[in-house]
Amino acid sequence: MKIIFFGAAILIVLIIVSIKSSIENREKNRQKLIKEFEGELEREIEYTDYENMKTYFYEMSKSWDNVIDDDTWNDLGMDDIFMKINNTNSSVGREYLYAMLRHPCTKPDEQKWLEDLINSFLNKPDERLKVQELFLELGYAKLIGVYRYIRNIVDFDTRSNRVHYLAQIFLVLSIFFALFARPDIGVIAFILAVAFTVITYYREKARIDAYLTCVKWIAQMICISKKLVSYKIDFLGDYSNKLNKLVASLKNIPKNIFLLVSASGMSGSLVEIALDYLRIFTHVDLIKFNGIVKEVKEKQDEILEMYELLGKIEASIAVCAFRNRTKIWCVPELKTESSLLIKDGYHLILSDPVANSIDASRCVLLTGSNASGKSTFLKTVAINAILAQTINTVAATKYVGECYRIVSSMSHRDDIINGDSYYMIEIKALKRILDMEKNSKQRILCFLDEVLRGTNTVERIAASSQILKSFGCGRTLCFAATHDIELTSLLKEWYDNYHFEESFENNDVKYNFILKTGPAVTRNAIKLLAQTGYDKNLIDNAVKMTEVFENQLKDLKEIVP
Repeated sequence: MKIIFFGAAILIVLIIVSIKSSIENREKNRQKLIKEFEGELEREIEYTDYENMKTYFYEMSKSWDNVIDDDTWNDLGMDDIFMKINNTNSSVGREYLYAMLRHPCTKPDEQKWLEDLINSFLNKPDERLKVQELFLELGYAKLIGVYRYIRNIVDFDTRSNRVHYLAQIFLVLSIFFALFARPDIGVIAFILAVAFTVITYYREKARIDAYLTCVKWIAQMICISKKLVSYKIDFLGDYSNKLNKLVASLKNIPKNIFLLVSASGMSGSLVEIALDYLRIFTHVDLIKFNGIVKEVKEKQDEILEMYELLGKIEASIAVCAFRNRTKIWCVPELKTESSLLIKDGYHLILSDPVANSIDASRCVLLTGSNASGKSTFLKTVAINAILAQTINTVAATKYVGECYRIVSSMSHRDDIINGDSYYMIEIKALKRILDMEKNSKQRILCFLDEVLRGTNTVERIAASSQILKSFGCGRTLCFAATHDIELTSLLKEWYDNYHFEESFENNDVKYNFILKTGPAVTRNAIKLLAQTGYDKNLIDNAVKMTEVFENQLKDLKEIVP
């Protein structure tokens, strides 16, 4: 009797410790969520996870009319912007948020759903925290993205359960013979039955092992949806109703999901060991797996709809948190026909950015010295245009614009593998924008940095003036930065001129990064050589040669047809 009481006491203590630990972990997670919502994010995504995260976008973008292509995304450093916004706690939200940032809206009212969710979560912090805890429970998928998990199961080639049922029958009959008929034959039959059962189990398990995580993730997603519905959050009414119907339709998938082998291996507990033997001798997990795969294949549309609904909800929380952490931001005004107006726009990644404003009713030509701020300004406008059409949040005090097709040609490198020079990469990038203008239903918003820098001066000015003119004459709103001051007069009929400038104080260059109207009137390339300590004779000769080149290029100013 004492042993029973002692064992019961130990059990009670273990239960209390487990409950206490669970409460402490939940409180720790809550504090983490609150801290990240209010402060800076401290997250890193492994390269493999980051690449897998893109699967949903690449698959869906095949049917989307308006996407941010890889060149533009990389030109603008949008990976850093994504990390600035990514406050998600599950793979579903993270994958959806990434896809959302690469899928600008095409109509002004397309983002109403997002704005409604953002405002609701901002005004209902308790409900937001409960939903965040659910997504934290869902967590991140390993090895591949959740969307790929779903597709993998849909594409999986299932086999009949006959061999599994045969193994069960063989094992039962051998036991019957051993106990009630012929023990000698029964023992031999039992050994053969065990061998057959084990061999067929591990052979099939090896084939499906990589897919077990996929199945368990889908089941977990359904369970999280069921919990979310049970919260009865009023502003999630439409989402809850849809999720409730989907949960009812998919209810068979999570049933007895514990029978499946954990993809991470055995936990080492007695229960897990017992379950493992049960699986081996009954093949119950393999039978269950085949049943789930059949269900997923039949109801893949419902599963993808659930995935997207959950993704929308968590992505909206991430945007809500982004607004909460950002000191200056505004909701954009998107119109069908408008000039592009940005007031006090700034670059999100810079620790101490300088805000600038612009009202562009036609194309913009940006000039200025080295490091004066041209490229940063181009990226500021481009990034904010993307944010306006994706997360309905702009790093500025005011933003007015159309729903553009946004594209850039800014950062290029030689392609050694394909044998393309820097210049070839440039002209191909520019050709893609010209082709895009012909085929796009929307107005193009493009950003060009140092057009055709990969070739000689004379041909660069001649060719770039014609390319930029074609944008100015078409349906494209082009922002172009250049060092070729000659372009300011060659293109004045189609482009408004803006510039950045610097000053020298005691041979030290000073930049204010403030955008000014008109073409640049200063240069600093040779002065920087002097500041760096180059020989005076070299500097003087460079100045003389500059004067000669300027005289040679004057004739170009009057010949643009």
